[in-house]
Amino acid sequence: MPPRIPPLTESDVPEFAGVLSAIREDHGYVPNSFLTLARFPDFLKATGFLADALWYDERLPGPARSLVCFAVSWFSGAVYSSAHLASHAHDTGLPIEKLRAVEDWDTSPVYDPAERALLRLARQAARMPGEVTDAAMLDMRRHWSEDQIMIVVGLVAWHAFLNRWNALMATTLEPIPLARAREALGPMGWQPGIHAPEGEPT
Repeated sequence: MPPRIPPLTESDVPEFAGVLSAIREDHGYVPNSFLTLARFPDFLKATGFLADALWYDERLPGPARSLVCFAVSWFSGAVYSSAHLASHAHDTGLPIEKLRAVEDWDTSPVYDPAERALLRLARQAARMPGEVTDAAMLDMRRHWSEDQIMIVVGLVAWHAFLNRWNALMATTLEPIPLARAREALGPMGWQPGIHAPEGEPT
């Protein structure tokens, strides 16, 4: 289906040419979410600042960043973000089996105790932030430093924005993450739904 507000083209935002070119070189495409955010340049700038502050902070290992962002998106029913995170999980060293087992986070042997702490927090936060318990945060403290917990909570909050933005905008999935998500997440029942490109099955 068409997006509710169409994205701009890269040529519409020459002031972001360098940033968008770097994203294309890194990912192989420019996400439509960024091109929709670019209708209000300050939105896109703010998103970029958050990405720099949170996604690229190496105090939290790459696989952990990917896992918590995927989990909070998956548990929130955020189809677009789940696809993107699954598409690039291999770039951060997160194995596919750790995506596919997320529904069984508390019992699956693919996770270690530190990952279970991340997933417990993500599961509770995805439903309602107020549901995050003191016990969940205590478990986080057993495995992660205060700085790392700050980054995790920041990633959860950042993805809460991205997840809602893309769901409300019905942002169209790009071919690369669409194909990768069908392969990686299809066995879990993932479908693009409102994010399917025109002519693609939902």
